[in-house]
Amino acid sequence: MASIIKVSGRVAGDANGWGPTQGEAFTKLLSSNSPLSADEKERLVVETLSILGDCVDPAAEAAWNTGLVIGYVQSGKTLSFTSLAALARDNGYRVVILLAGTTNNLVEQSYERIKKDLDIDGTREWKLLSTQQNGFQSGELDRVNMELSKWRRGSSRARTILIVTMKQHQHLENLAKLLAQIDLSDAPTLIIDDEGDQAGINTRAKQAEESATYARIMSLRALFPHHSYVLYTATPQAPLLISRIDTLSPDFGTVLTPGGQYVGGKDFFVEGADRYVELIPTSEVPDRFDPPTEPPATLLAALRDFIVGVAIGLLEEEDRKGRNRSMMIHPAVPKDEHLMFARWVRQTREQWLTILQDEEHPGYRGLMRLFGATAEGLFKTHATPFSFDDIRPLLFEALEATAIVELNTREKNRIPSVDWRGEYSWILVGGIGLDRGFTVEGLTVSYMPRSTGVGNADNIQQRARFFGYKRGYLGLCRIYLTAENIDAFTDYVTHEESVRNSIRLHLDTGNSLKDWRRTYFLDQALKPTRSSVVILEMYQSRGKGGWITPAHPHEDSEIVAENREVAESILANFDLAEYSEAGWNEKQVIPAFSDAIPLADLLPYISRMRYKWPDDNLEHSSILLMLTHLVSEEPGILCSFYAFSGPWSGVQAMRTLNEDQPAKIKNLFQGSNARTNYPGARAIISQEAVSFQLHRYDLQTPDKRRTLRDVPVLAAHIPDPLIQRVWVER
Repeated sequence: MASIIKVSGRVAGDANGWGPTQGEAFTKLLSSNSPLSADEKERLVVETLSILGDCVDPAAEAAWNTGLVIGYVQSGKTLSFTSLAALARDNGYRVVILLAGTTNNLVEQSYERIKKDLDIDGTREWKLLSTQQNGFQSGELDRVNMELSKWRRGSSRARTILIVTMKQHQHLENLAKLLAQIDLSDAPTLIIDDEGDQAGINTRAKQAEESATYARIMSLRALFPHHSYVLYTATPQAPLLISRIDTLSPDFGTVLTPGGQYVGGKDFFVEGADRYVELIPTSEVPDRFDPPTEPPATLLAALRDFIVGVAIGLLEEEDRKGRNRSMMIHPAVPKDEHLMFARWVRQTREQWLTILQDEEHPGYRGLMRLFGATAEGLFKTHATPFSFDDIRPLLFEALEATAIVELNTREKNRIPSVDWRGEYSWILVGGIGLDRGFTVEGLTVSYMPRSTGVGNADNIQQRARFFGYKRGYLGLCRIYLTAENIDAFTDYVTHEESVRNSIRLHLDTGNSLKDWRRTYFLDQALKPTRSSVVILEMYQSRGKGGWITPAHPHEDSEIVAENREVAESILANFDLAEYSEAGWNEKQVIPAFSDAIPLADLLPYISRMRYKWPDDNLEHSSILLMLTHLVSEEPGILCSFYAFSGPWSGVQAMRTLNEDQPAKIKNLFQGSNARTNYPGARAIISQEAVSFQLHRYDLQTPDKRRTLRDVPVLAAHIPDPLIQRVWVER
């Protein structure tokens, strides 16, 4: 079994033990962000001070901790972490490391953004370094050492070291090897993990191993005895559902508040579904085994929506204000599909340009009728003083000036960056290059002819590049999606709000993010979450025959002892009686039973059960999601509880572990016995209510050399009338 690298140093204690102050760097950043309103600036100050206040005190003894900052897709997370970096400098942090993304275009986008926000060329308060293009090599170590020396001697010209690196194991390994040559023991450090739920989470925890990128992050963290690691994400479930003993499991958290101009899922999929969302029929989704020969009708409609919107922008002189208009075409991952769509767009543009130049062209009137109908549709959602007669003369220019770019590695070994300043209007075609983290400037029209996948709708929410600060041109936005994508986004949006509200309330009441998952399920005042959670890599809890049981409840003696205390609490705090049926022998009698326990009363105890293995934690999470939903719909619903005999009741109960790695319990449920009329433990359930069975066994290892004493195993049975499928992120 591979060992997990631990970061040395004590965990930061009371987050309220120090208070950061706003200094010159953060004040300059605020002043340069003129588009922000006074209220938005005030909120940014409050939230940034709060986040850094939860990080380690740079002036105190060495410590480390982990934080999670939750925003919405395209809602300003980048400004938040650049602000956090500025405030870190103001308060004595000497090193800031940004894990910027998993693709070149994302890293370059973050590099340019942080360079601009912090005015690095103008202030010379930062020493900016990057791992891109082999940029961070041994020669950079001298510069890092020089800046650290300035800090040590109290120089007022000491610069904060800012390193931007790709979140990729080779980049991280090289960076860690180089930094290992430097004394960093007195260098308070802030590590920011952008899109913190991606790549860095240990994807091999189930095998008790470390995935490559996770291992490199742990090695990097180990170099800094005094640091905070802050994950930023719009989809926080992965960091919240990993093992609580994992060093990437957050100790503290913040839920960011988007500005008033932000347009998110609620605007598109709840309040504006009939105005902004268009259906791509299944017949128009490309079949790679029978590829289409001509562009689908919905693609042409989307192109007309975009070009009319560009023409309106030209009339409104948006191009002269340094702004952009863009269209995103996001087909499936294979690059041949990208090429096919890019060719269709280029061919369509050439055909339309030819027609628009010649009013005598046989296709002119028909094309004008189509563009006119498109304009009428946009006029219903976008207020403008212009008519189609004003728009018509600008259609040619709108088409001609639009750049068409494939964002993939089909012709190059790097995903190209987009020079937004070079052109006003863009049509971008791509897969991963248009996925999470990438900002599509001025995006109005999105076309996504792809399914959510077969049982694996990973990153569905992160594909929502169409969210962002676009209230002023929301009426020009159109999103073309398949039916299953529409359903997935709609379901996720509803869930997203409940998750954020519950976390925010949990944190506002002074609780730790470490126990958010359990407290979330207990708090009856919270808005209940949906039972269908569409997020990242999908894990479905179904159980067999209605039963859901942990596979490895015996792992970790400390956790077993805690679960034993939970079992004793249930036995002590509920009115339980003996249960048996005619013919049962003494060993088959159930010493503690009730079928009249309010489920809401038992849930706080059930939620305290803990497990070491990720799959068991996910099963447990899904049970709690399901049961909380039931309680929210019917607060008085009852459940049945059976505590079977075992070591706790003076009855010998022994089971053997199998030879699997990790091991499982053989024959958890006692079988039936016709002679005594015993139906078997699996059959002892309520047909209408949720049933819990508490088994407690002495467990022997396969070689019989070791016995684990009194291991509690909680099994839950959900009858068919109540069972719901619950999706939880792996």
